[in-house]
Amino acid sequence: MSPTLDRHVVTAVLVAHDGARWLPETLKALLTQARPVQRLLTVDTGSRDRGPAVLAEVIGAGKVLTLPRTTGYGEAVAEALRQDAASAPVPDDDPGHPRTEWVWLLHDDSAPAHDALAQLLRTADGDPNLAVLGPKVRDWDDRRVLREAGVAIDGAGRRETGIDRREFDQGQHDGVRDVLAVGSAGMLVRRDVWNRLGGFDVEFGMFRDDVDFCWRAHAAGHRVALAGDAVVYHAEAARRGVREVGMTAERPSRVDRRNALLTLLANQPLAPTLRALVRNVWASLVHALYLLIVKRPDAARQELGALGDVLRSPGRLRRARAARADGRTRVYRSVRRFQPRRVALSRAVEAVSEYLAAHERGREEPGDEIPADEPGPIQRLLARPGAVVVLALAAVALAAERSLVTAGGRLGGGALVPAWGGASDLWAQYTSGWHPVGLGTGAGSPPWVGVVAALSTLLFGKPWLVVAILLLGSVPLAGLTAYRASRVLVLEPPRTGRRARSSGRRIPVSVVRAWFAAVYALLPSATGAVAGGRLGTAVVHVLLPLIAVNAARMYGLPRAAADARTLRKRAARAAWAVALLLAVAMAFVPLVWPLALAGGGLVRALSARPGRVGRRNLAIALGVPPLLLLPWTAGLLLHPSRFLLEAGLHRAAGPAGAADLLALNPGGPGTSARWVLAGLLAVAVCALPLRSRRTTVLAGWLLAIFALLAAILTSAATVPKGADHAPAWPGVTLLFAAAGILLAATAAVQRGTEVLAGKHLIYKAGGAVVVLAALTAPVLAAAMWIIGGAGGPLGTTDPDAVPAFVREPGGPRTLVLHGDGKGRVSYTVLRDARPMLGESETPADGSAERRLDDLVAGLAAGREGDDGPALTRMGVQYILVPRPASDRLTGVLDAAPELTRLSRTGTFAVWRLQGASARMMLLDGPAVTPLPAGKTGARVRIPPGTGPRTLLLAEPSDGGWRASLDGRDVKARTVDGWAQGYEIPAAGGDFALTRDMTMRHAWVIVQGVAVLLVAVLALPGARSDTLMPTGERERGRGRRARAKARPGRHNRRDPGEPQEPAPAAEMPLPREPADDKDVPQDSLEVASEERS
Repeated sequence: MSPTLDRHVVTAVLVAHDGARWLPETLKALLTQARPVQRLLTVDTGSRDRGPAVLAEVIGAGKVLTLPRTTGYGEAVAEALRQDAASAPVPDDDPGHPRTEWVWLLHDDSAPAHDALAQLLRTADGDPNLAVLGPKVRDWDDRRVLREAGVAIDGAGRRETGIDRREFDQGQHDGVRDVLAVGSAGMLVRRDVWNRLGGFDVEFGMFRDDVDFCWRAHAAGHRVALAGDAVVYHAEAARRGVREVGMTAERPSRVDRRNALLTLLANQPLAPTLRALVRNVWASLVHALYLLIVKRPDAARQELGALGDVLRSPGRLRRARAARADGRTRVYRSVRRFQPRRVALSRAVEAVSEYLAAHERGREEPGDEIPADEPGPIQRLLARPGAVVVLALAAVALAAERSLVTAGGRLGGGALVPAWGGASDLWAQYTSGWHPVGLGTGAGSPPWVGVVAALSTLLFGKPWLVVAILLLGSVPLAGLTAYRASRVLVLEPPRTGRRARSSGRRIPVSVVRAWFAAVYALLPSATGAVAGGRLGTAVVHVLLPLIAVNAARMYGLPRAAADARTLRKRAARAAWAVALLLAVAMAFVPLVWPLALAGGGLVRALSARPGRVGRRNLAIALGVPPLLLLPWTAGLLLHPSRFLLEAGLHRAAGPAGAADLLALNPGGPGTSARWVLAGLLAVAVCALPLRSRRTTVLAGWLLAIFALLAAILTSAATVPKGADHAPAWPGVTLLFAAAGILLAATAAVQRGTEVLAGKHLIYKAGGAVVVLAALTAPVLAAAMWIIGGAGGPLGTTDPDAVPAFVREPGGPRTLVLHGDGKGRVSYTVLRDARPMLGESETPADGSAERRLDDLVAGLAAGREGDDGPALTRMGVQYILVPRPASDRLTGVLDAAPELTRLSRTGTFAVWRLQGASARMMLLDGPAVTPLPAGKTGARVRIPPGTGPRTLLLAEPSDGGWRASLDGRDVKARTVDGWAQGYEIPAAGGDFALTRDMTMRHAWVIVQGVAVLLVAVLALPGARSDTLMPTGERERGRGRRARAKARPGRHNRRDPGEPQEPAPAAEMPLPREPADDKDVPQDSLEVASEERS
């Protein structure tokens, strides 16, 4: 032993609570330390297992302090240190040198490595300012896995251990470094510091008392450090829920959360405490809502209960803050550097990584070896075909969309309206019962606006970011969802018969799934949707694989070994998931629902006996979506042509001929050549003779044929949308057709990969041809998309493309005219600033549209008359023509006597109508007086006049307006056959205009509750409520068990690593002592005998 280590006196305190499962190994590790402790204090807190007997046999019955079962860890340690044995004299061979007293804290489930204490003391020798030291903590079951390398707490109370999930110890955390705190399992504390700080706060009981103590040590001017060369193996039994916590009847999660809040609020200065309080109240409410959504009501109750415990006990918090006042402000700045930031973001990234890798877990073959050297995270990521294909698709999309990614401004053009404003603007638009857009309408906004508003809220209130991710990121996102769906749609065949006797190495099914995802992601409909700004098609492209996989699960595919009740529950959850996803897809592209309805009817007809449960699930999947989207779906049923529209503007794409449709190409910019998917189609045809996968092949071809027929009918229809008339785009129907073709082709590719591993040369050649033909589809599609780019109508929009006076909020309206060169004129009415998402889908009043159609037709034809004054009475003051040099309307408008041209650039030309115009006007004979008005309501003083007058509100007269003059209702009438008007007496008065939106707000609330209910029903059931899931522990234990069962397998072990414990059921427990003579009298003598 080093002479310097002799100058330390260590008192070890071991607290046991139902720990018989771990105590034998913990005691052996403690008593065989390379540097033994001088004093050993053992405490048992009312154990109900063999733990007290184990302690009595090894330590001695009279040396075990027994406390009530409700005693917390900090209180148990404090009581042990009050005993006479804690201050027993220790022989001193060199009285001339001062000695340092230490307290070493241990749990019954924490076994220190052979040299753990020696390493801790060597670290303490290096700096006299070190007052609290902690070891590196590894997992009890998988001794390679790190659990802690110091402990920290972030602003939301999350416990951070400084290591990644299942991170292996490769020496990366060795050495000494300052930390905010160390865990109590293996904590070494200078005894004078322990006494001065009063030890652990006994009111904590358990959890976070170590962080609180270390924070107080920092405030007292002491140093807290991690000694990375010291190792303790910890089972974390209480945190993982492996054993019952006897201290309290409360759930561990509630105690942990409450103590986390107390630690934050008691140890920070006042201003940060107030910020932390507000943040954590909000975080707890959001977390509780999330727990309710994922069907964990008890966990949500514990979360809110912990918050309530803190808020209901201000006296306790006040006492805690008073006890920690010294040094709190001074040390705050230095402690902040230890608090982790962006924890939620890092955990979200980790969750995505787990999502990508989920299909790879649990697929180890019984004979697979565990590699001695585990690869790093990047190597593990690149070893997964799913991750590789998503990254490759992201790179392809980035290269193809280079002109859009590098350009500034918001995306716009084609069918896409630029996403101006923020999430609050979209929410206001969606929940409002009146929309001051165009000529004004009381109809509800399309439901997809609500979806974008919800996503914008999650993405920091930025709708433009949501649109960019959904549109530009649709290709890699579709690859991700397709690969995820391939787990159910692309199954690995059983190795039986000739397949089991294959001589060659088979291509893994994960590679086929990656090919499946790549082909689906790069379909012509997908790339054409990006170039054309078709947000609806892009969203359906991403959601369709998820709808398909849940539909398969709804019918019990793939077959799983489970009881009938479990299978019914899974099918019901899948039905609700289909309903939710189908509702979102229908909101963006209404045609998805009739296609799904026809597909469901086809499945129903082909099913032999679907049964009552099957019929109910099908009714849920197909009947719930239109109900969730009411009253919007009522407008679809009243106007069936709207089923052929989708989110955004209705713009014509390039014509698609019959050959294009058969080649799954919808036409228009951004789509690949028709021969790009020739290899895929040929492989799908080759799948028809297959017998082993006949059901899959026939289902795919039936879906493809049905969807192709729908695409032909869709492309032949011309659909009106406001003033726009254009053929419907068959992109979504061709997505369905391509999905069917891909499903059939996948069967052929899988068969081709099987025969490649066979013995027959001819079959292998045929399989190679099939595989190579299949590979041409994603390779050619990606190459052509990169070369051609995502060019098309989509681009970036300049917010200053129109004059400032046209964009003035509250100003008059602007009529934007578009001439197509063939005599047809379309128009758009702008008011206030810029067009908003969903404006074009908000149905306008029919009488107002007909009135404006007639006036625009006369204006474009150069008709003489009162078209100009009539336009001003509709609130229009300006007329704008984009690209005036190429539009014949420029000359017609220049010649109109009622128009005055204000400006002309290469981008636009603007004219002003003679006469005043406003949203609200007072008509007194031929005189027109504009009146101030807000976007919806108005309040204005009307002066007296010479006689009765008419107040004209340039909004449709739909019965929803309420007006009063000096508190009395005003008689309403319709003006010009469409507008709302009111009769104003000569005396004038205070005029007030309002619109009641109670019904719309109530309906949105009902809709939100319904969507939330469907989402809850679609999610999996609740899991056990533990602070740390045992899945990793069980997974690690399973690997170790498999490794030990293999002959010739040698596990690496650190020199100081204790032997692995046997399972609890097999662990031999020490015999009970017959009398005091059998009890060892001195534990330290036992330790020395074992070392000798």
